[in-house]
Amino acid sequence: MVDSKWYQDLTPYQWRVLLCACLGWALDIMDGYLYAIILFPAMSDLLGTTQSSSIGWYGGIVLSIFMIGWALGGLIFGPIADRYGRSKTMALTILIYAGFTGLCAIAGSWQELAFYRFMTGLGIGGEWSAGAALIAESWPAKSRAKAAGIMQASGGVGFFFASLLYLFIGPYGWRWVFALGVLPAIVAFYIRKTLDEPERWVKAKSTRNPYPELLRTPTLRRDILICTAMAAVATFGYQGAIQWVPSWISAMLQAQGPRAVIPQVSLITSVLNFGGMFGCLALPLIADRLGRKRALFWYFFGASLSVPTTFFLAREFSQAVLVSPIMGFFAGGVFTGFAIYFPELFPTAIRATAQGFCYNFARFFSAFAPFATGAIVSAYGSFAPAIAIIGLIYLLGLIVIVFARETNGEPLPE
Repeated sequence: MVDSKWYQDLTPYQWRVLLCACLGWALDIMDGYLYAIILFPAMSDLLGTTQSSSIGWYGGIVLSIFMIGWALGGLIFGPIADRYGRSKTMALTILIYAGFTGLCAIAGSWQELAFYRFMTGLGIGGEWSAGAALIAESWPAKSRAKAAGIMQASGGVGFFFASLLYLFIGPYGWRWVFALGVLPAIVAFYIRKTLDEPERWVKAKSTRNPYPELLRTPTLRRDILICTAMAAVATFGYQGAIQWVPSWISAMLQAQGPRAVIPQVSLITSVLNFGGMFGCLALPLIADRLGRKRALFWYFFGASLSVPTTFFLAREFSQAVLVSPIMGFFAGGVFTGFAIYFPELFPTAIRATAQGFCYNFARFFSAFAPFATGAIVSAYGSFAPAIAIIGLIYLLGLIVIVFARETNGEPLPE
């Protein structure tokens, strides 16, 4: 039975940590998803064509470059968070991704847009590690999984923000959508002003380089490898399949014209991420009852079924609207498992570095996903079969999770 008292006896500081982590992650996802949602009109403008093959190819290159920036951001800012503090690092990364999202509005070519998206990725990659570590180190054990689930679910709010920006600002042009992506910078100043570092980190902080510590014991090496593999599968599937849903719908309805499909693209994005939010909120309950491994297994299993079948079978917009929430539940919700599971594996002195390495080094592999999708789209001339093929990657997650160790009920390692 789920503990209904998990939210009691929490301090104002702990609630403030959750608020800041949720704001950081929601706006992180908003700025990250803006390109995916306006990829078709933006690349059409910059390339001067509406052909799916060209847009898929160059759009995939830009998205892959963004993913490389995301991966590097996690590797760079994880050690910074371990050495200089979680809240300081979170504020800095938000400033970076907000500023460069705004600069995307002035891009004059796809190459220039790719550079700004790379820099945006650096900031986004560093934010998650700091936020997840903050929650793990400041919330009590009985509530930690729920807090992590709420934080991850707030990413769905970011998707809704991106959809609303596109719905109301999109008619004025894709550049205005990017320009308003600078607004998260306000949150960075709020975090820096109001949030102290967790006591657990203050006691355990070290000036040593944390990277050699990641390989210090066989158990750490094994955990790093398994977590990186799980994250690689999830991010490869998400960036290679889910991120292409707006372009898939835009291409499906392109006969209506680029501006006429804005409401449909916003709707499909909203229902997709509504399912993802439910998936994020449900996973902590499943993880507390069945254990971390079983919860992750069932989410990978659900994604391996729902993602390929959605793109293989949905031929009309109404069909896509009906099945997208199921796909979002599993493919989006699985990331909550990482926010819960990864901090429980690694000691405080290297926690942000270790989970940032696993979550973001995996993106070097997943950076190939948008490129692969774009190449298959270019070959087939259609989005649906390409995305469906990429979605089969979730089957590998079922194999990787078998080798993971269970942490449910164990104390947070010091």
